[in-house]
Formats: sequence, C-alpha cells, structure tokens
Amino acid sequence: MKSTSRALALTAMVLMSPAAEQVGGMLTAQSAPPSMAMPAMARTTEARRGAGRTLARSSAIGALTGSLMAMSYYWMSEKGERASGCEPMNCALPFLTFSGAVAGLFIGRELDAQRRAMAPRVGTTSSFSFSEASVLAAPNAMDVRDSLIAVVSDSGAQLVSALPAPKALRRRANGLSALRHVVLMPARGSMVLGTGTALWETSVQAGPATRLADGAVDALASFGDAVLSATGRRVRLQTGTGTVARVDSAELAQAVSAVAFDSVGGTWWVATDSQLVQFSGANGTLAATKTALPLPGAARALAFNGDWIAAALGGEGVIVWRRASLTSDMLEVQRVTQEPRFAFDLAFLGDALYVAGGADGLIEMALTPTARVITSSRQLSFVSLVRSSHGVLWVGDRNRSSVVRVVP
Repeated sequence: MKSTSRALALTAMVLMSPAAEQVGGMLTAQSAPPSMAMPAMARTTEARRGAGRTLARSSAIGALTGSLMAMSYYWMSEKGERASGCEPMNCALPFLTFSGAVAGLFIGRELDAQRRAMAPRVGTTSSFSFSEASVLAAPNAMDVRDSLIAVVSDSGAQLVSALPAPKALRRRANGLSALRHVVLMPARGSMVLGTGTALWETSVQAGPATRLADGAVDALASFGDAVLSATGRRVRLQTGTGTVARVDSAELAQAVSAVAFDSVGGTWWVATDSQLVQFSGANGTLAATKTALPLPGAARALAFNGDWIAAALGGEGVIVWRRASLTSDMLEVQRVTQEPRFAFDLAFLGDALYVAGGADGLIEMALTPTARVITSSRQLSFVSLVRSSHGVLWVGDRNRSSVVRVVP
C-alpha cells in the first residue's frame, strides 16, 4: 500500500507541476467570429482549461499504463525473481507509474501542439462539397475560362474540364518544363505560358509552341486579345498576334511580383514590393495612371469585384481597398493578418473573398462592415491556388496534385 501511495503521490506531482501550467498558459483559444467572440481573458481561461484536461488525461493514461506493466511483471514473474533489490510492488510499481505519467505528459503536450496548429486562429471551421481531378504534378498556376481549365506544373501543362465532375484532358506543351504561369486565350483557341526562360503560346488542341518573348516570366495576366507579362522590373503588353501584334512596355522602380486585369475598372494593375500601380492599356499602349496604392510587402496575387480591390501578401496577410475611395481624399484600406498564416492566392465569389492558405486550407472572408475571417476549411491538404467561375470555386491542391471544384 505504501508503494501504491507513493506512486499516486508522484503522479499527482506531475499533474500539478509548473510545466503543465506553463504549457497551459502558452495555448491560444480558437476564436469565434467577431460578432460571437469571447473576451480575450475568457478565451485564455478556456484554452488553459482545455490544455489542463488534455495533459491530465494523457498523464493519467501513462501512469495507468506504467502501473499495469508493473502489476503484469509481478504476476508473471517467479517468486524467486521477486526477491531482488527492486521488487515489483516496492520499486517497479512507483517507478513505472511515475515514468508513464511523465511520458504521458510530454505526449499530451505534443498532441495539444498539433491540435492548436491545425485549428483556425479566428473564425469557425466549415466544410463544403467538392470533386477533384488529378493532374500531372503539384500545380504552380491555373486559369479558368468557360468550361476549360489550364494547369501548369514542373512537368508541363494539363487541360481539365470545368464540369461538375472535372476530368483531366490532354497534355500540352510537352517540350516545356518548369512552367510558372498560364492564361487561356479563348478567342484565339490558345494558352500563353510563362517559364523561367521565355513567354510561349500554344494551341489548346495540338501543334508546337511559339516563343513570344525572351526572359523569365515573373507574372502573367490577360484580357480579351491582350497579354500582360512581367520580367524583373519591366512589364510587356502584347495585343493581337502574328504580323498585326502590337507590343508596348513600361519599367517600374522595383521588380514586379503580380499583374492582373480589373474588368470592372477596365485597367491593368501591377504590384511591386511596395506599390500597386494602375495602368491604362487603351489602344495597346501602357500608360501609368495617377493611382498608386502603398503595399506593406510584395503581392502574390490580386483580385477584384465591384466594390473592392484585394491583394494576397504571403506572410503579411491580405489587404483590401474600397474601390469607391480611390478617387476620394480618404483612402479606405483594411488588412487581415490573423488567418491564414500565409496567403498564397485569392479570388472573389460574389461579396465573399476566398483565400488560399496552404496548410490552413480555404479561408472565407467578409469585407463589410470590416474585413474579417468568417470560416476556414481544412478538408484539402495544401490549398495554393483559387479561382472563381460561374458561381463555384476552383482550387489547386499542391500536396494532392489535383484541381478541386468547390461549392461553398
């Protein structure tokens, strides 16, 4: 009985140790949406209670396992073996109970750390219905037009049907590798591809690729018959093709990280490490307007709807500007940094903004009355790309090497 009491006392010491309190204090609660969020102190208290329950449960299981091992040794060993310097009930039982409790404590800490890493820091967890199609390799870029999706990877270009049950179609540009960017050109029945060495165009059906320009392509966008590409600090606008093609270019003060066409405003936007610059492309001529928005970091992707302009800033979060304030004296800008931890891409679907958050999943944001995270979905492995088309989202999952049709 004395040995059993010592074992229980040692277990209690582990459960009440400062280490357990410290781990509990390090935890952060999963927040609810702003309209339903608990006060900060209440969230911290709830997090510590949850951590304490996890650690206590793991330590108790470890202590019980150690006790059972000691009891098994006692009942299975011969009587002569028990007459040693460390008898099962007087030595093995307290030692294994204490060791099991300590092992359980550290296992509990690891499990709780994994749980916190997977839990959204703000907003609620959601799920959606989806269907997917496997592609050649982890997708680097994607474009969706009508019923066709073009996906590029280090292994080449792949066409996918943009249908309720997406299906991988033919492979194109077999001679090109390490493709970085792609845009579809429906009017020409082709797609334009950006690699680390040149800008190419090839038919979506068959035939060889044509080199449009030399140099590594750092960003790519299109609208109608026009293609805007970036190489270093220079942007190049090509309108038309063949002998009637018109080419114009402009140079910025810093390297370009993203380009996009704003169909609402009818202008091009070019992002650098510190600015988002608006260009007019009327008559195939690039001309910077007076609008330049400050950026806290390099933008990876841009998105637009009737009311907002948004940029994904990687580890710097997401920044949005209200379109109506661009022409006023008071520029309305908001920034979200809590979730995801890294913003890879983004797209509007109606009034909602969806962000590709990598391992953090697909994030839904609302922008009014203030920009905030509404829900996070962790159903996919690694969301690196997102596009919207005809009321659905198309997502690129890097770890699964797939294109996923998502119905929010």
